[in-house]
Amino acid sequence: MEKTAQNQTKTLYLLRHAKSAWDNPNLSDFERPLNKRGNENLTGLAKIATILNPPPELIVTSPSRRTLDTVNGFCRGMSTQFSIEEEKELYQASKEEILNRIQKVPEKIQSLLIVGHNPGLEEFISWILIGSTVSNAFRVTTGSFFQMASNISVWSEFGPQSAALQLMIPGRFSSKLLK
Repeated sequence: MEKTAQNQTKTLYLLRHAKSAWDNPNLSDFERPLNKRGNENLTGLAKIATILNPPPELIVTSPSRRTLDTVNGFCRGMSTQFSIEEEKELYQASKEEILNRIQKVPEKIQSLLIVGHNPGLEEFISWILIGSTVSNAFRVTTGSFFQMASNISVWSEFGPQSAALQLMIPGRFSSKLLK
């Protein structure tokens, strides 16, 4: 009996890095760490990670210091196996570059987390969910978390208006969750 490809739900999580510090003028934008509030939000982000169903199998992140610090804090809440890939193209990526990276994810991966920056993430979310090219249709503040579901069988099919929003947590609420 021949198997035919059937659509499966793919889950995409998006996370903007937590609040970063601007107090050291000697650091480049790429090297900026998290500030006090950003570090405090990591506990809330880790709590978000504990409730995800399905949990991310693959995490693709910008290699900037603040995104790596955010990923490390988030992953403290994960108890399942996952892989982390640092992608320099996600630093200051456009919505098209984010989509291009997602479309290269192997078919076997059912759940993916992208960790990155604005304005690319903000533009990407608006574009994917509602086809909008207006960058602030969905505000993506630092530490904001989004969950989307897409009824596709391969990531290369993912594109504008192909996903439904399942969960949106603004960054300022992450530290207040699940106390």
